[in-house]
Amino acid sequence: MGDEKLILTLEIAGQRYPLKIRRSEEQAFRDAAARINRKINQYRVAYGGDKSGMTTQDFVAMTAIQALAENFSLGDKNDTKPFEEKIGSLINDLDQYLKH
Repeated sequence: MGDEKLILTLEIAGQRYPLKIRRSEEQAFRDAAARINRKINQYRVAYGGDKSGMTTQDFVAMTAIQALAENFSLGDKNDTKPFEEKIGSLINDLDQYLKH
């Protein structure tokens, strides 16, 4: 049931975007759109809005850069490979110890 598709139209920076998504992902997409719009508005305020000479596209690009940088940072934090390797090493050590 959660894998059925639907067309969800989200508004980002005043533009409407229809997306075909799984129903189970709907809330995540809505939350993402709300967060994107908040971040765009934060950049708009921080840089003086329309008086800055920057366009909405500039603020969208800045938001995208920040989101990807945060995503890369989280990816590094969620890298479990070093832990898996250490656990494997400890298991091997235990195996060797128990064989003697």
